[in-house]
Amino acid sequence: MEREVRVAIGELDAQELSHAIDTHELQIHVQPQIDLQSGEVVAVEGLSRWTHPTRGPIPPTDFVALAEATGLIHDLGLFALRECCRIGRTWRERGLDLAVAVNVSPLQLQTDRFFDELERQLSDSGLAPADLIVEVTEAERIADYGVVAGRLDVIQEWGVTVSIDDFGSGHSSIERALAVHAQELKLDRSLIAGADWEAVGDAVALAQEGGMRVVAEGIETREQLEQVRAAGCDRGQGYFIARPSDPDAFTDWLQSFLR
Repeated sequence: MEREVRVAIGELDAQELSHAIDTHELQIHVQPQIDLQSGEVVAVEGLSRWTHPTRGPIPPTDFVALAEATGLIHDLGLFALRECCRIGRTWRERGLDLAVAVNVSPLQLQTDRFFDELERQLSDSGLAPADLIVEVTEAERIADYGVVAGRLDVIQEWGVTVSIDDFGSGHSSIERALAVHAQELKLDRSLIAGADWEAVGDAVALAQEGGMRVVAEGIETREQLEQVRAAGCDRGQGYFIARPSDPDAFTDWLQSFLR
């Protein structure tokens, strides 16, 4: 029996989510990342958004939880992967040099399906592997780090970047990132909001010693931006820089940002 997942605006079931995925009711919004030294926009994170026809916006935490509880995470993940590859390729054709990060659940990494689909989507879209970042969420839920590391090694050989999300939230650690041979570590917004800049600096030093690039998430003030830059973070992301938006609105924002 499928577990029931409730949202604040009412009940939501797997059939509704499946229908939303099949009918393109979901959309990908993007949030930029900047290089903290040059200030240039270098990448975006693709974020799934769902506006229900009668209930309005559904919080991502709710529909992702539903997807993981019912097995729809594989369909949801494929939707996000396909759209991120398409968006990234479209931008390349327009001359925009931006990498695109797609969120991937540990549940997806436990099957061959994700890796088969990743290869297929890169081929079908024509997106260069170097323009894609696979962002692993909640790394503590990976069941077998050895198996997952071997699979992620293969896609890194293609040129895809592997990133570990949520550091500082309890969902990931430097050790877990190293165990899957990640090339990037993302500091969780809770770590930035906590303003423990010594801890941030220590995390950056450990990650960079392990050969990882460090991205600070959840930057909401100029002070936070300056602090993560001073701590040695490589990239930054957050509302102070730009909120997530649909790709067209982001393109308009980027043109203004570049002027």
